Amino acid sequence: MDNTFEVEIADKSGHSVVQMTQEQIVEKAESAPGTWVFVNDQLVSTSDVADMNIDAGSRIRLMPGLVGGNAPTFNVEIADKSGHSEVVMTQEQIVEKAESAPGTWVFVNDQLVSTSDVADMNIDAGSRIRLMPGLVGGNAPTFNVEIADKSGHSEVVMTQEQIVEKAESAPGTWVFVNDQLVSTSDVADMNIDAGSRIRLMPGLVGGNHC
Repeated sequence: MDNTFEVEIADKSGHSVVQMTQEQIVEKAESAPGTWVFVNDQLVSTSDVADMNIDAGSRIRLMPGLVGGNAPTFNVEIADKSGHSEVVMTQEQIVEKAESAPGTWVFVNDQLVSTSDVADMNIDAGSRIRLMPGLVGGNAPTFNVEIADKSGHSEVVMTQEQIVEKAESAPGTWVFVNDQLVSTSDVADMNIDAGSRIRLMPGLVGGNHC
């Protein structure tokens, strides 16, 4: 006998809950092209669902792709433990996905942006968009980090590992701790005091090297 699961199916009024087998989940998802399938907040490929080993009690959601036709779509890299998966999404879907995992960072062309700004941004076709879930673990201390950009700087709360990840994503970035330039490779293991001033400054491009 096939196991059945409680499946949340999103619709305009919110969502309905239906009991389904894995095969029925696949059938339902394929009946509405563009539907996303989430298992425990992890986006999975519809074609993989039938053969997955899904634990009883897992949270399964079906989210139909946005209908409207005019919304542009983008290739989005979603980081996970195995590396990343690539999904085609509209801007609204990017926001929905980022908000479903609190702490997720959204990068557009290696620029960290606010999730709340994504829906209304003017994003060029072909832009590189990445979603990076916040690190889960609880014990890692976090710091207010100033990230310099063309408009001045933005402030983001980060763990030391996230600081390293961000710095390495833009080669040439300088990391300052209390106005002291430090090596990116040293940051993860440094003993940084709470309240320290941490700044990330992209390296100068084409600068005046003496």
